[in-house]
Amino acid sequence: MKRFLLILTCLPFSVPAFSELAWADNTKSDQVVIVVDYGSPDLTRLHQLEDELDAIAKQTKSGELDGDEVTIDGRQASIYMKSIDTQRLTTAVRPALRAHDFSRNARIRVGG
Repeated sequence: MKRFLLILTCLPFSVPAFSELAWADNTKSDQVVIVVDYGSPDLTRLHQLEDELDAIAKQTKSGELDGDEVTIDGRQASIYMKSIDTQRLTTAVRPALRAHDFSRNARIRVGG
């Protein structure tokens, strides 16, 4: 009987621990897509901007760079970033986007 009561007492605490790995980083990140009108097949400045955005995101602990897609002619580029707090990430990177002529009017979209 004591064993049964012990199990019933521990059950509410053990179910959450095994339903997800409570000790692991189980935060879910969303994707932030930054679309810029780039206008050049030379991607040097775009990659510099990506490095800058990634550094800002990591410094503010608000996200990280996840990759990019660029049209063949270089007219438009999409920069993908991951974040658990998309509002914080967009607030952190917006000044850097405004600092470059090609990303000044960037469109920021949350989600895939």
